Amino acid sequence: MIKGLGKKTLLSAMALLALTACGDDETTETTITPYKRVAVIPGTKADIEKIALKISDYVVHNDESKTLNYPSNWVIAGANPHANETYDGNEDFIPIPIDTGSGVYKSRVIEFCNGAYAKQAINTGQQHGSALPCEVGVHSDGKNVYVDMLDADAIFSIFFPGVEDPDGKLKGMAEAVQGEIRGMIKAALENEAGFKESTLALGPKFTQSDIAKIKDEDIYLVTKYTSKTGATFSTADAKKLAKSIITKLGTDDSNADTLVTGLSVNSKWRSARPDPIAIPGVFVTEACSPTYAKMATRLGAEYLTALPCEITAYLDRTDDTNKTLSISILSPQFMFENMFKGAVENAVKDTNLSQTDAAKYQTLAGIVLADLNKIVDAAVADSGLDLKK
Repeated sequence: MIKGLGKKTLLSAMALLALTACGDDETTETTITPYKRVAVIPGTKADIEKIALKISDYVVHNDESKTLNYPSNWVIAGANPHANETYDGNEDFIPIPIDTGSGVYKSRVIEFCNGAYAKQAINTGQQHGSALPCEVGVHSDGKNVYVDMLDADAIFSIFFPGVEDPDGKLKGMAEAVQGEIRGMIKAALENEAGFKESTLALGPKFTQSDIAKIKDEDIYLVTKYTSKTGATFSTADAKKLAKSIITKLGTDDSNADTLVTGLSVNSKWRSARPDPIAIPGVFVTEACSPTYAKMATRLGAEYLTALPCEITAYLDRTDDTNKTLSISILSPQFMFENMFKGAVENAVKDTNLSQTDAAKYQTLAGIVLADLNKIVDAAVADSGLDLKK
């Protein structure tokens, strides 16, 4: 999803358009999928970090507006020079555990950032910040290393329902994001032995009829806060609120689950980064639970880029008095029902998941949301901003 000119980015790409027959007549309906494979390289799980580093090194050390003639330069989340961030290589992307059913290994998620595209996306509504970063996943089946990304055309269609685009600029932006990320990955890896570019569509298929039904669902769970004293707020206060969420999450296993009471057992929530990601006007915190990440990736490595859970804080522009701070959470229920549509059933069918284990997914979204709400409530209480809902 696009993350902006701060520590990260979301919204990725152009969708593979496949024609599928509807019924027995000749009517066809276009389908889109939320995930897209970009590259395949011969290699094992031990090569994941090397491939991820080659991609991030390329983005960090090149100005794509010059080397690839892109309209603007890209950066990697956590390594934005405009925010005085220092590139730390492997520290600047997220290791997410993948459960294969017979073992667990660490994949990598790299987040591409482009301030110009992020600003265009966030101008459609600040709540969309939790559906933005341009995420790329790197994983392996032991024989090949795979590079996958979110498909921006699909993401725009699914997560921006009701947003009018009469001149096609937003759709054009989604296509540009897809093409540019793909171009950077190819430039970084094309000299790798056995490198093959891919356009394989992954994950559930959505028709336009499916997408039309989504528009009435609760995608973004937004809570608005005002000051108990009627004070006004600034963007610095929004950043402070985001930082308070990170403080409550902690950033490593040593304090996971200990800073907020009542979280689900062994969830081990933590923040993926020590600082919020700054999209123009929005600050993003990434909440990660290795326990629930393993449950998600057990359904397939292609779902990797749908993780982790994004929580955004912002000075709400819908209140021109500057008296409202808002927090938006991308609904876990919506994510599981749509971005993981059919995944549990397919895993059972392929015998990758038992019926007993499959039953655990029925309550997963509710458990995750309850945990995120407790984390946010604790952070608001300790933020020093004297907030009320």
